[in-house]
Amino acid sequence: MKTRKVKGFTLVELIVVIAIIGVLAAILVPSMLGYVKKSKVSAMNSNAKSLYDAVATSLVEMDSEGHVIGTAGASTDCTTSPYKQGATIPASNPSAAGGDEADLQYKVAQYFSGVSDLNDYSFRIQDMAAIGAWCTDGVYTGGHPTGATTDNYTTFALADACA
Repeated sequence: MKTRKVKGFTLVELIVVIAIIGVLAAILVPSMLGYVKKSKVSAMNSNAKSLYDAVATSLVEMDSEGHVIGTAGASTDCTTSPYKQGATIPASNPSAAGGDEADLQYKVAQYFSGVSDLNDYSFRIQDMAAIGAWCTDGVYTGGHPTGATTDNYTTFALADACA
């Protein structure tokens, strides 16, 4: 009598392989979730740096045009944003009606005319110089020059960014 050898894996071998895959997934998934959070916070910090650079450039342009904002040691908080949800960027320069602060908002808005992913931003200037910027997408927050981390992104604010 001939015995026939069956090709394939036994049930025990399959269960062992599935158990190994389960252990690896249990180890890797939590660490991958940390990378997603870290990348989103990093993106918000990058957005805040872009805002900071736009404000600094706008202030240089305004200084060359003779405008003066936040002088004599006074700090100016610009918290009204053309990027609050539902708002639109003004079609023309509002400096004639809104003063230098409105002109600054308009100039900064022109640097981000295609941006729609930020719900809110703020920046602080003093003596015609940008000293901090803050951005959020509603969940994650970032800042510049002091950036948010994965530990404090939920409580990070403009005061932290300017510290």
